[in-house]
Amino acid sequence: MADSIDSLRAKVASLEIRLKQLLEKEQQLELVLKSTGVGIWDWYVQTGEAVFNERWANIIGYTLEELQPTNIETWTKYAHPDDLKESARLLKAHWAGESDYYLFESRMRHRNGHWVWVYDTGRVIEWEKEGVPRRMIGTHLDITDQKRIIAELDAANRELKELGYIDPLTLIPNRRSYDERIKESVSIARRDHRPLSVLMIDIDHFKKYNDDFGHQKGDEALALVAKTIQHAMHRETDFVARYGGEEFVVILHNTALDGAKEVANHILEAVIHAHIPHPQSAHHGLLTVSVGVASATQDYANLLMFADKALYRAKSLGRNRYEIYNLDNANRS
Repeated sequence: MADSIDSLRAKVASLEIRLKQLLEKEQQLELVLKSTGVGIWDWYVQTGEAVFNERWANIIGYTLEELQPTNIETWTKYAHPDDLKESARLLKAHWAGESDYYLFESRMRHRNGHWVWVYDTGRVIEWEKEGVPRRMIGTHLDITDQKRIIAELDAANRELKELGYIDPLTLIPNRRSYDERIKESVSIARRDHRPLSVLMIDIDHFKKYNDDFGHQKGDEALALVAKTIQHAMHRETDFVARYGGEEFVVILHNTALDGAKEVANHILEAVIHAHIPHPQSAHHGLLTVSVGVASATQDYANLLMFADKALYRAKSLGRNRYEIYNLDNANRS
């Protein structure tokens, strides 16, 4: 009898120790959950019953008491409607054994009206039968700040990339941007069997302008000419870049020679109408440009070289004019 009592006491003592250990682990878990700000959900899938902790409610601006009674509709009520379809797909994949966990970044509506991003994780812990879940438990972690930071970093990276393609003086695309755009333009023209034209533009007697007015005024003139050329473009697809020094290049999509000549003439007139004084200019004391025009319907590879040759001809024939390049090197038509 004494042995039985001693054995019983030993079992009770063991249970007390075990209970104490479990309570300590529960307290540790509760402390971890509080310190990490994790919301907890416990969902009985077949009945729709769902239990949430206080932090789960706090993430969307409520107390748990304000959300009572809770069930799965408590979640769907505050979930972003655009996220429900993807959530359902991921849940079904998990239930079918295609994934070990349910993992999803989703949005929930805060009581103040804005959307909160949460990292939603879960796993089935009890099954009705294979493929039919009975109970899932999971967590909600507020990742709104992380999402905001990522969005800001993405925006900053895009801005840095854009700056790498923009000339800092004239604020129009630079030569690097032109190199990429011409490849794309040639590819499209070949695919669609469309004409493509390129204009090469150079400011006339720009060294003399710098000598007369200094480099600061020269930079201002460059920026004004760039803006003038850009404003002379009529279509969103027309592309203008600073090619280097006082040279600019224009790409005209789906534009044959006649259309390119019209644009070149419009640029010449626009620069004259900008009324930039240049005492050493032979054209009414105003700063002018010369333009080389090249157009192709099949062989697009050497358009820039052809436009440059036409530009050289325009400058040799007196400037403030455009010339076209063709195989027999004919005069401007």
